[in-house]
Amino acid sequence: MVLPWCFSWRHRNYWGEYSLKGIRIKAKTPKEDAFQGSPPGIPPYFWYRGLRDRFRKIVGRKPRRCPFPIHDGYTEVRSLIGNGTVADLKMLSLQAQDFIAEMFRDIEDVSENSSLGKVKLLSSLESSPVLIQLRLSPDLECWKEAQHAVGNILPPKGAGLDQASDKVLSILGAESWPEALKTNNALFGCGIASLLMGAADAPIMFSNYVTDMAFYYEHGYNHVFPSLELLLQRGLADPQALRTLGGRERRNAVRVGKQYIQGKIALEKQHKKHLTNRSARLTRRTAQVISLSESSLLGMAAEATARSFDPGAVMSDLVFSSPGTDVVDVGSDLVNSEVMNSFLNVTDITDTGILCEDVLRRVYDAYAATGARMLTQRWHEPVARMCAVLYTWHIQKDRHMFFRRAILGWPKARRMPARPQCEGDFDEVFDKQYRMTSFCRPLDPKYACNGEDTCDHVRHLFDRSQEEPLLRELWWNLVVDPLEYVRGGLIDERREQDLVEGSRLRMAELYSRGLVLEMVWLIAHANHHAWQVNYLFEAAMFGSILDGGTLAGKLDRQEDGSPG
Repeated sequence: MVLPWCFSWRHRNYWGEYSLKGIRIKAKTPKEDAFQGSPPGIPPYFWYRGLRDRFRKIVGRKPRRCPFPIHDGYTEVRSLIGNGTVADLKMLSLQAQDFIAEMFRDIEDVSENSSLGKVKLLSSLESSPVLIQLRLSPDLECWKEAQHAVGNILPPKGAGLDQASDKVLSILGAESWPEALKTNNALFGCGIASLLMGAADAPIMFSNYVTDMAFYYEHGYNHVFPSLELLLQRGLADPQALRTLGGRERRNAVRVGKQYIQGKIALEKQHKKHLTNRSARLTRRTAQVISLSESSLLGMAAEATARSFDPGAVMSDLVFSSPGTDVVDVGSDLVNSEVMNSFLNVTDITDTGILCEDVLRRVYDAYAATGARMLTQRWHEPVARMCAVLYTWHIQKDRHMFFRRAILGWPKARRMPARPQCEGDFDEVFDKQYRMTSFCRPLDPKYACNGEDTCDHVRHLFDRSQEEPLLRELWWNLVVDPLEYVRGGLIDERREQDLVEGSRLRMAELYSRGLVLEMVWLIAHANHHAWQVNYLFEAAMFGSILDGGTLAGKLDRQEDGSPG
């Protein structure tokens, strides 16, 4: 019999060539009333119980699980995901793959010269996936032309390959990590998401980050970093991670998600010349199934449900990650070869084929409502933490120039906070045909802030934290200073870079000090502000319409080491 402490020794050596000292933090416990409507029962950051749980594994008994609440609502996603097992996720992923495959099989039947009437006739067949030709409304097209005429053109996306600064890497102790894991895109995407979620222990947290790198196949990282596939396979085979609660499920689900990603990539590559200005027509059910796989993070979902988190809420969070990502790409995806932008898939847009300001704003509000409860009430749950950092990821990943998009689109963004701040489930804000219902339920008053730039809920946290100066600096980097910049209306690339790097450094420093929960809550609330309070996401959405068209007829990823 292998003694339990041998597992720990073996695991320390499994990733022994990489220093993990910087992520072996002691997560601090905030004051009991630090957060508005403080949730009970937040699990420990490192949840491995040591020898006792290891012994339970050896003798065939399951580790003890903490009970987590089953939330009200999420009716349709709950019926789709079932118990959230790997088998459930695989079934939904296969449905998504079938839909994508059928859509691409039929793509050449819809010629470039198809009339809108023909397209609408096809779209009446609910079971038939159809691509719709889209165009800007005359008003938006006129605005775009006028802005381009005065030089307000959104620059091409970056490749997302720049390495994090030496200072950031030093704070996190990540200097020795594999190159693919040290880009700003990865480190402040799946990396920081894994670090903020926690894990059984530090080595398994690093291993989880490695497996989540499957997400970046969508960005072509496997072409840029040839060693990534071997690294990924090593993470999937991590023997100690496979023994921990949710570890095997997480890795099996990563394999499921990777199959979807690679299948879609192959089809897009084959048909990319036929995809410009097109969007897929979906039903509400299909939209949620597709968005689940489009998240490319099924592993996070499988681990969360294995730990007994609410499967309905977990799927809802991953579905939200699609609009949470797509909001800054609406205009860009209109001209490149991406047909699965969740804003452009809504039936109110595909019915007419015209992207107009009023409809786009209402789609925005519908999606903002679907994320509100997650960002203000369930922010501490694992997949909610990932969704929270979508805001900071857009800022920090060297791809989207978020602040440039925001300043270019600021003239069209609303100036006053939503009154009231709203929430609603996906199956409430959209009907079965994926049309908007205009449903809006006021957010619980405990979780709705007063809408100031530094609101009452943020001040409440500052007053109850010993690390208030550093938390305040992060809030300034994410909210106050960006608002001052976009309101000023003058493009300043150096200032944008300073804001971006400042937020990276503050997050690395807060993490190294163990302020995980305070940082998660603050980032989640900054995200909520960007959707419903200061409308920075709306500004970025409109700014994306000023895309210069560099990726027209191309794919938004690195292909065989070359820009897409």
